[in-house]
Amino acid sequence: MSIVIKTERLHLRKVEDADFVSLGRIYADQECMRFYPSAKSSLEVREWFQRLAFDSYAQHGFGLWAVVDRVSGEVIGDCGITLQQTPAGLEPEIGYHLWREYWGMGLSTEAAIACRDYAFHALGLRRVVSITSPENIPSQKVAERVHDRMEIYQKQREGSGSIVSRHLYISENR
Repeated sequence: MSIVIKTERLHLRKVEDADFVSLGRIYADQECMRFYPSAKSSLEVREWFQRLAFDSYAQHGFGLWAVVDRVSGEVIGDCGITLQQTPAGLEPEIGYHLWREYWGMGLSTEAAIACRDYAFHALGLRRVVSITSPENIPSQKVAERVHDRMEIYQKQREGSGSIVSRHLYISENR
């Protein structure tokens, strides 16, 4: 088990094949994916983690990591750093998904703060962001605790081409 980050209640480690049962449950759940265009099939989950975890680890040294409860050893979600398009270009973004049983406990915030600090101190990144939709109040509350400021921008939605607003939360390592 390759632990990347330890927090008071969590381990963040590289995703392993055995994690797809737990992670697949999150991404297939309508409530967990409420702010995404749709839930994901098993194949879509594997493709997602191939791109945002395995390929990203190899290319950038970071990606989505499995979030593991330190006490039970159970995989309860993912959190990590991926490259996402923003108005400033391609930027490192902190994203997070937890199984709903663990919502409201501060675990997403704990994991995201640990990722921000890792980005600054271990990776030497100067700026990290988080992106949310205006409707995703729970993720906004996490991002407000992690980042220093927020900007609103417009982007073209993939697939439909419609214009949507996004909240861009920003932290800079000074």
